[in-house]
Amino acid sequence: MHATCSADARLLWRALAAVGALAINALVPVHAQSHDGPGAYGALIGDMVYSNDSDHFQEERGSLGYLFANGWGLAASLTHYGAPDWSATGRGGYAVYRQHSAQQTVDALLGVMDTDGHTTGTGTVDYMRKITASTGLGVSVERDVVDSIQGIEQGLTYNSLALVLDHQFTPRFNVGAVAGALWFSDNNTRPILRTRWNFELVANSGLNLYIKTRTYSDSNPYQGNYYSPRWLNEYSGGLSWRVAISNKAVFFVSADAGRQNTSDATSNIWSARAGLQNHRSRRVQWQIAVETTNNMASGFMSGGGTGYRYTSVMGRLMIPLN
Repeated sequence: MHATCSADARLLWRALAAVGALAINALVPVHAQSHDGPGAYGALIGDMVYSNDSDHFQEERGSLGYLFANGWGLAASLTHYGAPDWSATGRGGYAVYRQHSAQQTVDALLGVMDTDGHTTGTGTVDYMRKITASTGLGVSVERDVVDSIQGIEQGLTYNSLALVLDHQFTPRFNVGAVAGALWFSDNNTRPILRTRWNFELVANSGLNLYIKTRTYSDSNPYQGNYYSPRWLNEYSGGLSWRVAISNKAVFFVSADAGRQNTSDATSNIWSARAGLQNHRSRRVQWQIAVETTNNMASGFMSGGGTGYRYTSVMGRLMIPLN
């Protein structure tokens, strides 16, 4: 089933509007060197996600918040889910914490979300620390809503815990790995392992060759609440490129293709991503990206089939107040 032209047009216009707004910011004169945190009077923060798939399920989510100078803050979010003859909303309030330094990064959020009348605690903690000059080790913890139609109507949630490892073998070759599990509230457990192997083709060019893999299994598959085959193994390879646009912004793009094997079928998969983000010399931090894929395992959707496609636009913004 293919998305309608009107849905694609709305997605394109929203992407262009976000890119335009952030491009205006990119032209503001530089006021400070690299700045990756709140200013003396804190910071305004925000993010947005818009997604649409060929089963006509779409999600629109935005959040706004304020960070104090010490990295603690408050945020609120609003989400709208829609499909033919169906819709739902979600509202949340959160305490947030952010700390980025040369040695470690911490991004945390903890709060309560009401989705279609189901209220639950949600949150994330992403912690990464450099344990040597070439090795980073971290942990990622998350609790959130299963954002499929069946998941939202039943108030399903999941908890996840994962260890994260990144090692720089040479200046041009690094490997990242994530190993953990998801525990769903419908009594399904999903162990998961993901890896990404990255090699810079030409030193300091920003042009990279990468291979990524993912494998997982479901202890209680085929319930129909979200995409849950008994097992899944996939691999893909592609190219990525990052390039600075003067000292104003960084453009990035990637595309890959591969093979997905599940307990039900074997299929070719592909994905592509492109976007802009602030240059490290800029005071205001922002990013906008557009991604599209035919991979049914890219989210919790329960539909799919031949010709499936999922497209999303994401953006984030932090304005330090000095």
